[in-house]
Amino acid sequence: MEIMNIVEKRKFIHRHLHRVNEKTINELYEKLRSEEVFKAKLESRAQKSENDIQAGRVFSREEIEQRIANHFY
Repeated sequence: MEIMNIVEKRKFIHRHLHRVNEKTINELYEKLRSEEVFKAKLESRAQKSENDIQAGRVFSREEIEQRIANHFY
């Protein structure tokens, strides 16, 4: 089997997509959808973190270490 780059793989999938059975389409759909949901969650967390930083809601390294120590011991 030859090694294909990402562009070649996309072209191959696009050319053959009409022949794929429903199960495979559903699996691909769920995979792509879950990646989009994950990406949206990461972006939301990043935005919340940026908002916290801008609002000054941050902890020093010492505060974090103390919280960790208190939590586990």
